[in-house]
Order: sequence, then structure tokens, then C-alpha cells
Amino acid sequence: MTNLPALRLIIDFDKPGSPLGPNAPRCDYLVITEDQQKIGLVAPLELKRGQLHADQVAKQLQAGANAAEKLIAQDEAVRFRPIAASGRVSKHERTRLKSRANMVRFHGSSEPIRLIQCGDPLLQALGA
Repeated sequence: MTNLPALRLIIDFDKPGSPLGPNAPRCDYLVITEDQQKIGLVAPLELKRGQLHADQVAKQLQAGANAAEKLIAQDEAVRFRPIAASGRVSKHERTRLKSRANMVRFHGSSEPIRLIQCGDPLLQALGA
């Protein structure tokens, strides 16, 4: 998460006080920041060490998107980018991750999950 703009909010859904219940599906983080043109960027982020399973990752990212909808007004101009970071992903799971069935909804529109390698710049995945 280096090189993110100084103005940012990062919510760790595993910390006490998380807006998600202790037994609810959850992604690891919700990142809220802005690009150089001051357009808001909202990104639920899931980090995977082992094998990535597309259906599980989509549910976790959707939980993060649902939490973000409570924080970001529907009429606010933002770019939404659900992101999964993993070391290795099988070709089968990569294809499933990008399928329509695993798109993440935010304020009425759907966005495909962007897959990055662990260690890749998050700023690049955000499209900033």
C-alpha cells in the first residue's frame, strides 16, 4: 500500500469495531482515497496467501462493497475497484474470478474483480 495518496482511509475489517459482524463474510480491507484529479476511489481488498477460490473471494469483496455503500453516498462520484491480491492463481480460478457471476455490486452497478500479484502496486490496480 505504499505510494497511496496521503489523504486516505483504510478500514481493517478484522479489527475490533469493524462495521461487519464477527461471523460475517469479510474482505481484509476497505481502501478509500482519491486520484490526482481528486476523484474518489473505493476498493474492497482481499489478500490471499494460499490457493484463491473465486466464489469465496467474490463473497468477501461483496461484503466490503456493502460496508462501503453505507459510507459513500450513492450520488458521490467515485470509481469502484474490487481487488484481490494473491501469489498464485490457477487458470481455472482466474477465469472464474473474471466471470459475470463473480462481479461485485456497488450502488447498482457491477464491477469485475481485479486480480494483482502480492507485492504489485495497489495504486496501479486502483487505476489512479
